[in-house]
Amino acid sequence: MPDTAINTSESTTTPTAKSLKRTRQDSTNGPTNGHSKGTNGENIKKERKNQFGEISDGHMKLGDWVTQWENGRTKFHKSAVHPMLLKHIDRLVEGKNKPRFYLPLCGKSVDLKWLLDRGYAVIGCEIAELGIQQFFEEHDIKYKTEKMTEIEGTVYKGTDDDITIYSCDFFKLTSAIMSKVDCIWDRGSMAAINPEDRQKYSEVIIELMKPDSRYLLDMFQLEHHTFAGPPHNFEPEDAQKLYGTKCTVEHLENVNVMCAWQKTWGTSYFYENDFFITPKSN
Repeated sequence: MPDTAINTSESTTTPTAKSLKRTRQDSTNGPTNGHSKGTNGENIKKERKNQFGEISDGHMKLGDWVTQWENGRTKFHKSAVHPMLLKHIDRLVEGKNKPRFYLPLCGKSVDLKWLLDRGYAVIGCEIAELGIQQFFEEHDIKYKTEKMTEIEGTVYKGTDDDITIYSCDFFKLTSAIMSKVDCIWDRGSMAAINPEDRQKYSEVIIELMKPDSRYLLDMFQLEHHTFAGPPHNFEPEDAQKLYGTKCTVEHLENVNVMCAWQKTWGTSYFYENDFFITPKSN
């Protein structure tokens, strides 16, 4: 799964929420969902492409991500630690002694190693075993593998380092298998899943949280006239809808992160939104 790419070096002043909403309304009043109007008013389906340049409706199956890794189509992987993790790490770990971090759909993110080097226990989930293997090999971390018994999958465990990455279906990985975690860093994981699975996704995440867990969620706003996704558009209010019943949701920031790669997708805007989420006390 993707370690979704952003480029803060090209960030510009962020418009107000009202102006961004107006921009979205203007863009969606025209063709939507890959359709446009012909001269006689008939619907004409417009082909859209995903970030890999393939004609797509934006939906990805588990095997599709494995195929992208095998074909070396991993431009979404970045060589630097995510700036939002750097910015908010102190708040995530405040008062916690060697917290257990969970990175869903982690790929071979360097964030894993950075957190490990800080002395934290690190847990990841990734369907593409090639990505996991590359992570351990590129960072020269010795590991062993075990077949999972509870569900279909393989566990990769550091032999000398406190890191575990599960290669399995994210939706089947529960606290009964991996135990609950202290901190969650979601850097493009929820942004990559099919939108109709978001409710189920949020339920999996909440089930993994302790009463004092902290969850940093990184999502994107974009339009899909020519770009099918993933990543998929996520409005700031969607975080409250998905998590607000059981968690307190704080919208940290909205940043324009449009860069050259996103421009090739044909999307007219690309904003990053970050949320700090904690369970409500019972």
